[in-house]
Amino acid sequence: MSKSQSPALELTIVSAEGLRYGNRSITKNAFVTVRTDPTNQQSTAVDQHGGSYPSWNEKFHLPLPPSAKWVVAVEVRRKTSSGSQLVGMANIPKADIVGDYIPPYHIHFLSYRLRGSDGGKNGIINLSIKMVGHPETGYPVISPMGKMSSNSMCSSSSSSSCGFVIGYPVTKPQVHHVRFPIEI
Repeated sequence: MSKSQSPALELTIVSAEGLRYGNRSITKNAFVTVRTDPTNQQSTAVDQHGGSYPSWNEKFHLPLPPSAKWVVAVEVRRKTSSGSQLVGMANIPKADIVGDYIPPYHIHFLSYRLRGSDGGKNGIINLSIKMVGHPETGYPVISPMGKMSSNSMCSSSSSSSCGFVIGYPVTKPQVHHVRFPIEI
């Protein structure tokens, strides 16, 4: 696989709840930074009106690290006159996205507890995440800036030639025979 073709994640930062900085609720200027590795980082726009319940609904495409335990690091920050301050962070483990019984292209709606730099609870982040891929190679084409190329997904007009199916594992139901004593 070439460097331009790698597994990818489609991550949508939906909203956050109960954001606090110190002992006070956030009043404005919250934004989110997502990172899969030090060279692949993207940020949402600043929510100036949501206070401690901001919403963004912004979608990002990030390469999937091949051998990392944590797939995505999420940081909620607030913009200040001198830069930005960390409000809370969460790490999304690979097992929450790719697992034994999880279809590879299934969309996951997840909520994570944010932890401040002191380890204390500091709100909740709501997001959706799924793996995306090219129908022939199984992987999208991603540029170094994290943008997917126009030929990386099946178009709705050519859905019959996409060539992949999502399946759910089915186990054989267990039948238990119970014997009752018969009284005569």
